[in-house]
Amino acid sequence: MADLSSTWVKNFRPVMVKMRDGTMITGKLNIGDYPRVSDFFRQAQDRYFVLSDAEHRGASGKVVIINKSEIVWAEPEEA
Repeated sequence: MADLSSTWVKNFRPVMVKMRDGTMITGKLNIGDYPRVSDFFRQAQDRYFVLSDAEHRGASGKVVIINKSEIVWAEPEEA
């Protein structure tokens, strides 16, 4: 089977998201071909997204899968 990872666009941006339950999560979001984080959230069809190198519940370096419908707000952070 061919290695597909070389065909993925890697365009990571640091973000902070606040969930409906008040949880705050920071991490790196791969926005792929989208020019801005806001474009990713408005236009990407996926219901879920992945934050890598995330800080969540006092631990860092996690990979977190998040349902977009559970987000109150998302904020791009300085790189």
